[in-house]
Amino acid sequence: MKQKINRCLVICLWLLVIGLLVYSRFINLGWGLPYPMHPDERNMANAMQQLQCKFSIFSFQFSNLKECFNPRFFAYGQFSLYLGYFSIWIFKGFRGFGKFIITFNEAVMSLRIISAIASIINVFVLIKIVSLISKIKDQRSNGFALCTLIFALSPFAIQFSHFGTTESLLMLFYSLIVFYCLKIIDSKILNTKCLILSSIFSGLAIATKISSIIFLAVPVCVLISKIKDQRSRLQRGSPKAANPSSKFKTFSFTLGFALCTLIFALIFSPHNLINYKDFISAFRYESAVATGQIKVFYTRQFEGTTPYLFQAVKVFPYALGWPVYILSLLGFIFLSWKNKYFNLIRLAILIYFIPTGYIFAKWSRFMAPILPLMLVLAILFLEFLIFNFQFLFKFKFLKFISNFKFQISNFLLIIVILMIILPGISYLSVYQKPDIRFQASKWIYKNIPNNSLILSETANVVDIPISDGTMEQSNNYNVISFDFYNLDEDPSLQVELQNHLATVDYIFVPSRRIFANHPKNKYPLLNNYYEKLFSGKLGFKKVAEFSSGLNDEKAEETWSVFDHPTIRIYKKIPNSKSQVPNKSKI
Repeated sequence: MKQKINRCLVICLWLLVIGLLVYSRFINLGWGLPYPMHPDERNMANAMQQLQCKFSIFSFQFSNLKECFNPRFFAYGQFSLYLGYFSIWIFKGFRGFGKFIITFNEAVMSLRIISAIASIINVFVLIKIVSLISKIKDQRSNGFALCTLIFALSPFAIQFSHFGTTESLLMLFYSLIVFYCLKIIDSKILNTKCLILSSIFSGLAIATKISSIIFLAVPVCVLISKIKDQRSRLQRGSPKAANPSSKFKTFSFTLGFALCTLIFALIFSPHNLINYKDFISAFRYESAVATGQIKVFYTRQFEGTTPYLFQAVKVFPYALGWPVYILSLLGFIFLSWKNKYFNLIRLAILIYFIPTGYIFAKWSRFMAPILPLMLVLAILFLEFLIFNFQFLFKFKFLKFISNFKFQISNFLLIIVILMIILPGISYLSVYQKPDIRFQASKWIYKNIPNNSLILSETANVVDIPISDGTMEQSNNYNVISFDFYNLDEDPSLQVELQNHLATVDYIFVPSRRIFANHPKNKYPLLNNYYEKLFSGKLGFKKVAEFSSGLNDEKAEETWSVFDHPTIRIYKKIPNSKSQVPNKSKI
């Protein structure tokens, strides 16, 4: 009877955890629609809408092949676009393949569903990784349910599963590559099945995003190490076993792995080769932006930043949450350095982090592939603490409570788990409420008079106010989308801004994108403007502020501006004189 009760409790626990996992990935998956809130998502959705094919094998022309399912967008590979296209084709009843029309909402939702599903699958891959390394061998145990809970409520996983971009897929593929590499080093002989699977997922990763070629370093290192290890074993067992064929074996396996990867990369992203000129052109531009050779307004936050330190302060604490971030660092440092599994996880993190963390652009999404592995290290270190907790009770001054060590350890574990999942629970609130821009727009339509003149900022993907289809839009506003980015360099903009401030009724600050991204020494006028605006010296007072309550504006910009920016609204103080000081007054 007791066993049946325990079994029922375990089943209920798993159902609760799985339900929470699915809920966290799919809650309000249509956030922001029909507006293109995420620029990368918008570009991918637009590319999907261009996928058409009139190619026929009976009237073959290479020009037709070049246009067949050509996305005309090469910042990313075609795999995720094709996956979204096929999912819509299936949803439409397998009709009109290559010819049907895709709406923007359909494209975005298909991409987001792919991200959500990939994120859910990734959780189970991570559980497999933990089970391979961990002392907990029963995957039905409460320990694995707690691991699933932690994986489910990770801020980065929740956010990226709601973005119709490539991050969730890349995280999944890198986790799978690491998992099969762990299986390879776990076997006594070279596991060719796992090697082939790792090459397939490496190819799919490259087909998703070309920069994923860096993923290949992990299986190649494992392959070379495994073959050398086998060769040294043979040499120790029989000196005659050392023969030149072992080097050929290493070369042939490595070449086979590379060819298999290349084939899958080209099959699922063929236009990288078919339209190689467009691909190379896009690759050069994106690389130049990422490395800082080309400066654009949306990379100004990285000017003067320190590689690695920036990610350590602006990315990881917010994407992982402070408790997991600290546990992962402790795991990286203090978990056994003699354990081949721990070392492979470390290697996979460093292989990606060292080159990627050094480049000029340090967006949160660039760190996405290693975030699940850092989460694994945190789980393994937490397990290390739990299994070694009883060591404390060997000290004489703690023996009087040794009879309660089970209750104490469980209590402490609950506290730690709650601390770990709290950032994820908080982040869920972003999608449990209407989009911040809809909330702000509702207030604007209700409180700002008709025909008001409003000063806002340029280069936002969507300018507020906007309607979600339920609110009234009877008010007409004259919204000035002003170019603050070039204020210091362009004297005409300085005069224009003074004129605007003399006439506008309200000022919108739609995000932290401008005021938090420009160093004072390089952009003194811009910083002076915002300092005076925020302090009230500009002649405007703040009348409304809309935020998610997460207090993460100091994170890397893209962490907040796409799905939960803080919006500030200022109203002109009657009889005030508003002006922007010129350079001589700064």
